[in-house]
Amino acid sequence: MRTAIRLAGVTAVVLAVAAVLARHAGERRLARRAGTARPIQVLPPDSAIAGRVETERRVGEYLVRLLRDSASGDRIADIELRGRRVYAVRAPDVRLEQVGRDLTGDHVPDVVIQQFSGGMHCCTQATVLGLGDTLRNLGTIEGADGDVTFEDVDGDGRYEAKVGDWRFAYWRDYPFSDTEVPDVVLRFRDGTWSAACDLMRENPPTERELQARARQLTTGWADGDPPADVYGYAVDLVYQGHPDLAWRFLDLAWPTRIGGKADFVRDLRERLQGSPCWSPPQTDTRPAT
Repeated sequence: MRTAIRLAGVTAVVLAVAAVLARHAGERRLARRAGTARPIQVLPPDSAIAGRVETERRVGEYLVRLLRDSASGDRIADIELRGRRVYAVRAPDVRLEQVGRDLTGDHVPDVVIQQFSGGMHCCTQATVLGLGDTLRNLGTIEGADGDVTFEDVDGDGRYEAKVGDWRFAYWRDYPFSDTEVPDVVLRFRDGTWSAACDLMRENPPTERELQARARQLTTGWADGDPPADVYGYAVDLVYQGHPDLAWRFLDLAWPTRIGGKADFVRDLRERLQGSPCWSPPQTDTRPAT
């Protein structure tokens, strides 16, 4: 399953700029290392926030609230400990998620503050805060154009984060609406959220299944680059731990009458550089034809 895409109207000039920026997006870190909570962005710490309270929850001695600023229209996530503000952040859109749930298995309740900056597509950030004796920042996960979700993927009682890898946004001539976004599973370990490659692995398809998928996804393809679903399926295989099958699938899917395969595969490999859990298979040295 791939992360849902936010669609927005854009001008040609903005698209061109965004395309350049997207070339570098794949190299960004998916998460920041845990540390102390960020500085309060609503000052002074004990000031009242003028706005309607949309959500309010108590977790131990913490009061966790979501407010709508009556002046700016922004949402504000506000956290108080024993009556004093210890964290606050404002953005065009802010959500409180997983309030009071122990996400990391340390027997301390947590809360996720997910914020969206607004503007063209970007950007989403999810900050995990530990609501212990003192407030602790357990890392900020960059969601780019999609949401960050949390679930116990392996059933061990600790929650993993799922985030889309947006390195294929504006790749080649595919429109943003056709962007293929593979999910990356992140595990909290040693104070940071990092890719859990073992939890991303899936059983490989059989040769017959690859052939059937190749026929299904290439219907109507007459020339040029393949339909987005074709490279998307190949990328899914890579992220599921089967890069050799990804190249095999492209061999099966690419009609002999359509040129450009070597350039496409080379560009695909280049785009995958730096992605989580993948490196070129050592045994695959054949040039694409």
